[in-house]
Amino acid sequence: MAMALPLSVTAERIADGFRIVRRGEGSDLALDPHRDPVLHAFRHLCRAAHAPVPTVALTIRSAIPVARGLGSSAAAIVAGLTLANHWLGGRFDDDELLAEAIRLEGHPDNVAPSLRGGLILSMPLQRGGFEALRLAPPRGLGITLVVPEVRVSTKKARALLPKQISLHDAAANTARALALLTVIAGRRFDLLADALVDVYHVPHRARLIPGYDAVAAAGRRAGAHGVTISGSGPTVLAFHAPGAGALVGAAMVRAFARHGVDARAIPGRIASRGASARTLREKRNR
Repeated sequence: MAMALPLSVTAERIADGFRIVRRGEGSDLALDPHRDPVLHAFRHLCRAAHAPVPTVALTIRSAIPVARGLGSSAAAIVAGLTLANHWLGGRFDDDELLAEAIRLEGHPDNVAPSLRGGLILSMPLQRGGFEALRLAPPRGLGITLVVPEVRVSTKKARALLPKQISLHDAAANTARALALLTVIAGRRFDLLADALVDVYHVPHRARLIPGYDAVAAAGRRAGAHGVTISGSGPTVLAFHAPGAGALVGAAMVRAFARHGVDARAIPGRIASRGASARTLREKRNR
C-alpha cells in the first residue's frame, strides 16, 4: 500500500563524479554515494538501456523514516529508476520498470505500490514474474503509523522467520489473508482484528519491537479496529474509524514510552498516484 510519505530526487548534470545531498529522513546516514540506492538504480537503468551513465548531483528529500518497515529502500529504487527513465526519454514502459525494480529489490511487495500508487497485490505467475493487481482502496478506514525510535534491519527481521510452518497454520493464514480483502471491501471492521492475525511473520518480528503486544493492545483499547506490524517493523500500523487517529496514535505512543521507547504517530494517507518525473526547466535539471 503506497502511503503519502514522499521521496523526491532532483538531478543536475555535473562535469565529473557523483554528489548526493540528503534532506529530511535519512539525512543523518553517512553513505558512500556509490552505495546509495537511488544512484545505484539510476545507473542500473542507464546500463540496462546500453546508454552512457551521466555524472549527476542528486538532491534527495525524503519523508520516509529509514529502517522502520515503511519501504524506504523500495521508494529509493523506484525514484532512481523513474529519474533515469525520464533522462532516457521514457525508453522503458511501466511493466519494464517494475521488472527492473523487482530485480533490484528482490521482491515486488514495496516497489509495485511505490511505482504505481494505491493498494497493490503482487501475484506470482506460473511463467515467472508477477502481475501487479490494483485493488480498491479501503473506504471508511483511517490509518495511523506509529514509528518508534528503533531501527530494524530488514535482513535481521527476515532471519527471524521460520523455515517451516505447519499445514494447519498455513491454511488458516491463507484464509485470513483472503478474508482481509473481503473485510476491507465489505467494511466488516468488526472482523478486522481477526483477519489481521498472522503467523508467518508478526509473532517473530514482534520480538524486535519493545512492548509490541502492549502497544497493539493500547491501540485497540483506544478504538483501533486492528493493529499489526508495517513491513519488517518496527513501525506499527493501526486501522481505525476516520477521525480517531489522534486518540489511537497517542495511546500507542504512551505505551511505547512505558517500555522506554520514544515514538511518534504519523497520520496515514494512501497515495493514489505512484512515481512520476518532470524536467525542471528553470534549472536545466532533469
